[in-house]
Amino acid sequence: MNTNPNFQEFSPKANGKPIQLLSQVETNQPAEDDQESEKLAWLIGVLRRRIFVMAGIALALAATTGSVIIWKAKKAIPTYTGSFQLLVEPVAAESRLNQLASQAQTQRERGLTDIAVGFNINSSLDYETQIRVLQSPQLLIPIANQLESQYQGMSYNSLIQDLTINRISVEIKGRPDLVGTKILEITYRNQDPEKIKTVLQKVADHYLYYSLQQRQTSLRQGIKFIEERLPQLQNRVDVLQAQLQQLRQKSGLLDPELNSEELYGQIRETATSRLIADTQLAEAQSRYATLQKLLAENNMIAVLSNEPDSYQQLFQQSHEIDSQIALEESRLREDSVPMQVLREKQENIRLLLRTEAEKVIQKAAKQVEISAANQKTIIQAQQILSQRLQQLPVIARQYRDVQRDLDVATNILKEFLSKRETFRVDAAQQQVPWELINPPHIYANEQGEPIAVESTPTKRLLLLAFVLSTLLGIGGGFVVEVLHQVFHSPDDVKAATKLPIVGVIPLAKNLKNRHQRSKKLLPVGAVAKLIPGKSRNIGYGHAFLAENEGEAAFLEAFRSLYTNIHLLNFKKPIYSLAISSAVPGDGKTTVALYLGQTAAKIGQRVLLVDADLRLPQIHSELNLPNDLGLSDILGTDLNLNKVLQQSPLDENLFVLTAGHIPPDPIKLLSSDKMQYLMDQFQARFDLVIYDSPPILGLGDSNLITAHTDGALLVARVEKTDRSLLMKALDELKMGEATILGIVANGA
Repeated sequence: MNTNPNFQEFSPKANGKPIQLLSQVETNQPAEDDQESEKLAWLIGVLRRRIFVMAGIALALAATTGSVIIWKAKKAIPTYTGSFQLLVEPVAAESRLNQLASQAQTQRERGLTDIAVGFNINSSLDYETQIRVLQSPQLLIPIANQLESQYQGMSYNSLIQDLTINRISVEIKGRPDLVGTKILEITYRNQDPEKIKTVLQKVADHYLYYSLQQRQTSLRQGIKFIEERLPQLQNRVDVLQAQLQQLRQKSGLLDPELNSEELYGQIRETATSRLIADTQLAEAQSRYATLQKLLAENNMIAVLSNEPDSYQQLFQQSHEIDSQIALEESRLREDSVPMQVLREKQENIRLLLRTEAEKVIQKAAKQVEISAANQKTIIQAQQILSQRLQQLPVIARQYRDVQRDLDVATNILKEFLSKRETFRVDAAQQQVPWELINPPHIYANEQGEPIAVESTPTKRLLLLAFVLSTLLGIGGGFVVEVLHQVFHSPDDVKAATKLPIVGVIPLAKNLKNRHQRSKKLLPVGAVAKLIPGKSRNIGYGHAFLAENEGEAAFLEAFRSLYTNIHLLNFKKPIYSLAISSAVPGDGKTTVALYLGQTAAKIGQRVLLVDADLRLPQIHSELNLPNDLGLSDILGTDLNLNKVLQQSPLDENLFVLTAGHIPPDPIKLLSSDKMQYLMDQFQARFDLVIYDSPPILGLGDSNLITAHTDGALLVARVEKTDRSLLMKALDELKMGEATILGIVANGA
């Protein structure tokens, strides 16, 4: 029974029960879009909002860089290019066959049967190394010295700067990659065509002379080295063969290693079996000791638990007797007949459990004996194998070492003999190994005029500048987007907060004085006619008076918001609701006011409480006096009937203004009287809406939302800062408030 005199004249809820919606519809919360869909939607939104910024940045950068590139291209002096080509390896069929035969013999001697015949496989030249040698100062400085008398300032650095050496590669059908040929192309670039011809001719002559000298020197050195090493290699092979023959005669075995390998395999198998037997014995002993310990502790249940399937019924009987004794102990005496019967049954079952437990332990002991016997058998087998291994002659290891050294020495000797014959054949040939297949020339057109090579690739640079400008423009748009930390749509709010959007309030203009204009009521059908082509059949009560289509959509959004709030959890109706925002200016007061009016229009008894004791606005919106209000009730013993006001907009809407601004709102809102008032409000009204202060920087909202059925957080599209809203959500969660969802305002 209520003993507070302030509420004696309040009437209870309509018909003593909360008003229900005419049709209860179960709602399923929308499934979360997957992460990829959210990213794609965000990218499309950024492109749509920042397309002009991106285009402006891209056009400005493209125009600037393009102008610089074109200006530099016009001022560039034309450069010409010439080249010659050298065949640095023979391609004759006879040479090819000789090389293949030599390679096949080497492969067979090494035990290989697959001989790959390709374009590059047979090449004996390391092209990368050869190109670096041709570009080295050792070869180019003499050329530069010869040209210095004709072209002043010619040096190694100036020559190597414009001289390029490349290996020509071709594409062969059936192969995915380019195949390198045996041709080197030497290219020289300069602004003087005559200088190009002179330099290329000098370089070609010098490279041909170098190839001849290098070939003769390499062959002579190779033959000399091989002939010096052959006697040592032959002597090594003879010594090893003699040692192998002595070992065979001494041991009486052709290959002792085969016998030892078989014995080693048996020892490995026995060692593995020994390890398994040791493990099994240790497990059996451990299990037996554990069961003995459990039996000594009279823990028969734990002993029998090792075989739960066999004793499940016995466990159940023991549990039932224990449960009956525990139940009967509270009402029967210990010396009573029923209790003694139960005790006797309990003792019989315990004896039976012990008997079965001893059987399990005997079974475990038997397993230990079996494992020990198995281990003993394996140990005896190991001893026998060890004795057999010791009987093999130690000469087996010496035999293996000598055979290995003999194989290596024999292969090396064969390789040296083959190379000596190859070098002798090559040394007999005195021709220049390299061939000038394309003489020095300058690239010219059909008329014979030198073709100027574009020193600066203008088209490619312009294309690159355009691509980079476009990317920078897009990046600039994204930078602007990131720096502008606001929500651009309700989907942005939902993706960031991971909370449901319970209401989307459209941006409606000219609503400043709508509270004074909306004192009339319209039938539901009249509102439906205001929006052509769309049904507005709400199904209950009256609707607001809407003067245009924009206002009708605005008011309809609050009907949807009210319905969504009740459908969030239809099994537990919401009787009290706190509405707040992260910072001022997001429209929380407007949402609270219109939500209250919406509930009142459908017959709900609604109390709208202005709980913002720092900057109250409800009285201004409704043009009501604010001489007395919530702060006056909390601070004095003022009767609530003198403060509570009925809204001029609807007879079911009651308003409790904030009253005088107190020096310490936190003290009043955290008082026991505030808690008592909130409980009484919720008991007397169908819906209580609290217009709470902004969350950030203030603790008022946490005090209010903690004692309501839920809280709505208002976020204004294109205005609310993302980081501030997330911080506000964190503060609400710390206050253990029930967050129903987000209201996207001004969409």
